[in-house]
Amino acid sequence: MELETIQITLPSSKSLSNRWLMLDYMSRTGIKIKNLSSSNDTQQLSRLLHQLKGGRRHNFDCRDAATVARFMLALLSITPGSHTLTGSDQLCRRPMKQLIDSLRASGCSIVCTKEEGFLPVKIEGVVPTAQRIIIDCSISSQFASALLIASASLPQGGVVELTGAPASEPYIDMTLNVMAQAKVNWCLKGVPPAYYVEHSIPQCDVVSIEKDWSSASYFFEAVSLLPGVAVRLPGLSRESLQGDRVVRDIYDQLGLTVNQGEQSLELKREGEMASKYEGDFRNCPDLVPAVAVTCAALGIEARLTGVAALRFKESDRLESLRSELAKLGRTVTVEEDVLLIPAGAPFTKESLAVAPEIDCHDDHRIAMAFGALKVLNPDLKFNTPDVVSKSFPDFWKMMERLIG
Repeated sequence: MELETIQITLPSSKSLSNRWLMLDYMSRTGIKIKNLSSSNDTQQLSRLLHQLKGGRRHNFDCRDAATVARFMLALLSITPGSHTLTGSDQLCRRPMKQLIDSLRASGCSIVCTKEEGFLPVKIEGVVPTAQRIIIDCSISSQFASALLIASASLPQGGVVELTGAPASEPYIDMTLNVMAQAKVNWCLKGVPPAYYVEHSIPQCDVVSIEKDWSSASYFFEAVSLLPGVAVRLPGLSRESLQGDRVVRDIYDQLGLTVNQGEQSLELKREGEMASKYEGDFRNCPDLVPAVAVTCAALGIEARLTGVAALRFKESDRLESLRSELAKLGRTVTVEEDVLLIPAGAPFTKESLAVAPEIDCHDDHRIAMAFGALKVLNPDLKFNTPDVVSKSFPDFWKMMERLIG
């Protein structure tokens, strides 16, 4: 019997959108960006760049957007003038020390006005005295991306050297690919190797933002829990720049049928799902919440490694996953860089009926990972469901298509 096919509209990639907004700001003629993300983060970056270009105010509030804060911190540090950069209480707890220290070492003037290494900060924008900037990206690849993009604005260009093993390295690759598309010249050379970025004015007439693979992960999760339907996800390119495209391979290993076309894919659960799974998530930490909740819900014994950076996201995602899965009867173990999920009975509508309200921990990815469980029990409750607007404003609307 042919399965019913449900089409889901994913948001555009906010990672690509944010990078293109930065390059658009730096261009002289402007870049026409089609399919810009509607996420709160992207919309806030757009507002702040418009504010900076207009020169009206020098107080920049990033709200709860860490990518926006890190991109703006690098940009404001080389933009003449006195600026303040701040955000929500949550954002002011996110790590910024490595980026702040690297910019200071290059000659930028940054003062932390409350706690050292965190927002809020006061910035005196100057041209850095040192061309080479050394940055530790073991906590966040966003530090490198911020410096690489900003380097193109420097009169002599810039040199960005990475130390340690970068977290989420595919996001650095994404940044470099986008820069190349905008005719910003760079190369990797030297000992130790470093990225040499030429002074460049970004040039690109029109760019179209592809759909977001990170957001797609929650529908991979939902279909894994829901035999009898097929889901089509348009706008996901076979040759995507997004590192989270590896979600295809992960769920293939878990037993889901994934059919990838040139610009869309279809998901369905046709056979038995796996009983065990092990995977390294250092390069795709945003996929951990969906995969962890999938394995817990299906009773799959799992070992997820490379997860240490999840402690520094919107919430401590390892602790958030541990505490909320415990409410659902699944005791997981969190080690330094490993998340262990034991085998167990699969979740059912009945087992979830007695679950207490899920705490989203003010974290969009925690909300969406547990939100996919509503395909098993639509009555599952969440304390702050609107937090999904950070990356996927229409998440609940799209999930309703499956719940129905």
